[in-house]
Amino acid sequence: MPTSKVFAIRPYFPKDEASVYKICKEMYDDEMDAGLMSDQPDIIGDSLVGGFLTLSPDYCFVLEDEGSVCGYALGIVDVHPYARKCKVSWIPAMREKYIKPEASKELSDEQKMMLSFHEEQQGLPENFLASFPSLIKVDVHTKVTDPSVAKSMMGCLLSSLKADGSRGAFCEVKPSDRRGLEFYSKLGFLELAKMEGFPKEMLVLGRNL
Repeated sequence: MPTSKVFAIRPYFPKDEASVYKICKEMYDDEMDAGLMSDQPDIIGDSLVGGFLTLSPDYCFVLEDEGSVCGYALGIVDVHPYARKCKVSWIPAMREKYIKPEASKELSDEQKMMLSFHEEQQGLPENFLASFPSLIKVDVHTKVTDPSVAKSMMGCLLSSLKADGSRGAFCEVKPSDRRGLEFYSKLGFLELAKMEGFPKEMLVLGRNL
């Protein structure tokens, strides 16, 4: 429902990293219906949003409510150069930070995230990226009940991507994440048919810009 609260959407700054990581973890825990007990407090943020913040800060926005961050919209204008940057800088830093877990045993969600940094990442299909070159991730804290706020933040992100030449954006959502699927669907994203090279255990949603 609409609210009388005043929200501000602004560019991301490095000082916002801890707040974005905190929201990312809270949203992840909410989706999993449990907090992830961990001695690696940054693993969820590093896995899900760290690359955006570090390598693509120009396409990152935060939502503020009375001075505190309560949402974010993160984007990568072109996955191709981003993937190359990841391989050179972000992935090596994460491999140094996180020890590779034994792949032979049953892994926890945290260990799967750690292992992903040590595995070779498969690229998305070229014909798919030709239409949807931009990757996004948007989260708004559950305390924000006005749907127009998320729509405005998404508009800022997609406008910035389009202004720099993107023709389409996509996001990846777990099939079990009903809230996420509903959230992106309401913002104009449609589930795309599975293609060879799509990430396993994830749905890919996209929209034209």
